[in-house]
Amino acid sequence: MKNYINILIGTCLLAFTSCHSFLDEMPDDRTVIDSPEKIGELLTHAYPNQNHQMFCYAMSDNATDKGKSGSKNEINSDAYNWLDFRLTSQDTPESYWTGCYSSIKQVNHALDAIEKSKVNGKISEEAKPFYGEALIARAYCHFMLVNLWSPTYNPATAKTDLGIPYVTKSETNVLTTYNRGSVAQVYENLEKDIIEGLKYIDDKAYANKVLHWNIKAAHTFVARFYSLKGEFDKVLEHTNMVLSSDPAESLRDLTGEYSRMDVNEVIIQWGRTSEKANLLVVPQYSRWFIYFFGSYQYAMSDEFHKDVFRKSFVGADWIWDLYGGDPDILFVKWGYHTEKTGLNSDVGYHMIMNVLVDMEEALFLRMEANTMLKNYEATSTDMDSYLSKRVKGYNSVTHKVDFTKMDKEYKESNFKYGLNPFYALDDMQRVYMNCLYDLRRKEYYYTGMRWFDHRRFNTQVRHYFADGSESLLSDKDPRKQLQIPLNAQSQGIEANPR
Repeated sequence: MKNYINILIGTCLLAFTSCHSFLDEMPDDRTVIDSPEKIGELLTHAYPNQNHQMFCYAMSDNATDKGKSGSKNEINSDAYNWLDFRLTSQDTPESYWTGCYSSIKQVNHALDAIEKSKVNGKISEEAKPFYGEALIARAYCHFMLVNLWSPTYNPATAKTDLGIPYVTKSETNVLTTYNRGSVAQVYENLEKDIIEGLKYIDDKAYANKVLHWNIKAAHTFVARFYSLKGEFDKVLEHTNMVLSSDPAESLRDLTGEYSRMDVNEVIIQWGRTSEKANLLVVPQYSRWFIYFFGSYQYAMSDEFHKDVFRKSFVGADWIWDLYGGDPDILFVKWGYHTEKTGLNSDVGYHMIMNVLVDMEEALFLRMEANTMLKNYEATSTDMDSYLSKRVKGYNSVTHKVDFTKMDKEYKESNFKYGLNPFYALDDMQRVYMNCLYDLRRKEYYYTGMRWFDHRRFNTQVRHYFADGSESLLSDKDPRKQLQIPLNAQSQGIEANPR
């Protein structure tokens, strides 16, 4: 395993030396994109092939200092200590920045080809699905960038908060100058791409739709976008296009099918496109998979697990069991495969099949929307469906969601660092939202989703160290925005304040 890792790091460093900046490459004009089929092939590169989960996980409160781990890792350490990252190899912010902008470049090249192929100003029927896919893909990449490198959307400050470069044209000059604009401008561009792209998404265009922006994946992403804007009627509209009134059978069946699998079966099934809960699956270069979940110093401890995954508010135990021995404990989720460097090679790159969008996210977003719209019965009904697949020995009567039970666990006085979104929450909404915030923490463990929740709800994050000390990241701390990569700064992109 160590040999694979050393080779992987070395090759990635070489790759990022030669392809380091989203600004220093011109499109490959030698490739003539003259058919819908070739446009579709180009869009296979419209999805980031780098991963953000490893550093986002360690920055959040889902990690703690185990203090006795035998595995030290600079990325893991820099993330946990909220430092500006020293490395630029895979699984770092810089690699993800580069991966996103590389995907955007491919998207814009495809959109140029579509524009040139128009007849009488109209897109051909064959090209329309790829046009929709390209716009949603461009929106997604910029959405991820702005939510890592810029302040969280707030209508009161969005016009003055620094955004990220929203690139809508293919680079034709390596000296093109980009500016960050504002968060408001980024969100305006995002919404424009989203609204236009949704019109043309067509599942029939793909042999395997889960590897592309399909209808359900796109609507879930759009719901995520509107949740950050606080437009919950639109969140509900889009999630209702994904979910039925009884969504339980669409979720990952952890209490049934998965409970009968061994470890090797689980890690294969997790990222399969045939898994009914998976809406969008993308291959990415990463070392963030089960062999490393438990090995790093800043991860999960046994004591930490007992606190985060204590008995649920409905009285049942959570389905997530630990594997390994203290201190190297973990949950089983996704595994990896190896992309060989050649047909006869014994070495290669570690890759994961990363689930970027799933049915669980659609369900959480719908519960969030119904809570903010005060449709509490609908929220509770969806929560019952969710818990039926996440707690052991689920009983629809004894484990039924009840506000009294929820209030006991999730009332505001129980929390030291409350949710502080730009929109108002009354007392009942706070109880429901505190509950959802906690359920999402458990569901998306290891995925880095918790970091995005810290940001969008403006919560403080406290990290604990083995020597008894603590470190607090306040809700206003500028380190909640990643530092712009030095390579981009050297080309005129304004740095974030520190």
